[in-house]
Amino acid sequence: VDFHVDEGMNPALNGIEIVADVLEKADFNGNVLCGHVCNLMNYEPARLQPLMEKLRSQNVSIGVLPATNLYLQGRTSGTPDRRGLTRIKELNEFGINVAIGTDNVGDAFCPIGRHDPLNSLSLGVVAAHLDPPFNQWLDCITTNASQAIGLPPTHVDGAPIDKLLITNAKNTAELIAGAMPAPQSIDSFLVEATKNQEIL
Repeated sequence: VDFHVDEGMNPALNGIEIVADVLEKADFNGNVLCGHVCNLMNYEPARLQPLMEKLRSQNVSIGVLPATNLYLQGRTSGTPDRRGLTRIKELNEFGINVAIGTDNVGDAFCPIGRHDPLNSLSLGVVAAHLDPPFNQWLDCITTNASQAIGLPPTHVDGAPIDKLLITNAKNTAELIAGAMPAPQSIDSFLVEATKNQEIL
């Protein structure tokens, strides 16, 4: 079940609490994903702690959607002073499954963006101050994301490690920052480089 819940900064929003309470009473063993949950930034520890306990006990996953929520939440006539994201660090540290993704791309809710998990994670790193080591956050766009929608984790097996090159990134920070994927051949590299130059 996929809920879009509490997509706003109004302290009165409590959709995530309603979902948690209903799940406690319901006989439901499927996957539950709650996206946005921006208003958790308003929760004081005394209110946040019991809610996180309920979410963890019900195996609720939280979907963080940086592009849309950074664009929409906390809007004023000037520069916004609220980031519009949920409590990524607190949820993660509490053992709640956190996935980072994209909601709206090039529509009325977010006029820019792209369906790129690494880009979403990169936005999350900057907006939520997700500190190194970054491999701890890669799960948010890989295994955590699979778990959130009920899929088993995917592994690459059967190929020698020196034969599988998916990026030219020298480290995880470069990967998340969008380092150019490894070219299949020098010809494809030149074609891609030419395309990129034309776009610029």
